[in-house]
Amino acid sequence: MLNADELRTRIVLRKPVQTPDATSGEFILTYADVATVWAAVEWESGRRFESAKQLNAEVQGVIRIHYRGDVKADWQFGLGNRNIQILSRSDYRERHEELWLNCREALD
Repeated sequence: MLNADELRTRIVLRKPVQTPDATSGEFILTYADVATVWAAVEWESGRRFESAKQLNAEVQGVIRIHYRGDVKADWQFGLGNRNIQILSRSDYRERHEELWLNCREALD
């Protein structure tokens, strides 16, 4: 069970939304804010890698929040001015109390 003192960081949960582009009429992927919640942020690893002849970096970690049934693996969350991708979600101990979000942030 999450303790209140572990939840030190405010994050904004965002779900994907297909929005029509005004000029082309094609749909583009955007994200809509769903909720602002308290979270325990635990960055676990980072790496640098080359892709398309560019050097890139990313960090991965687990974000723990109070259980929510609506959060999906294709969502993201905002942490300050950063957008962090949710890779998977886990109902910790299957008790509907704590949700673990495995996530990745690409660093520029």
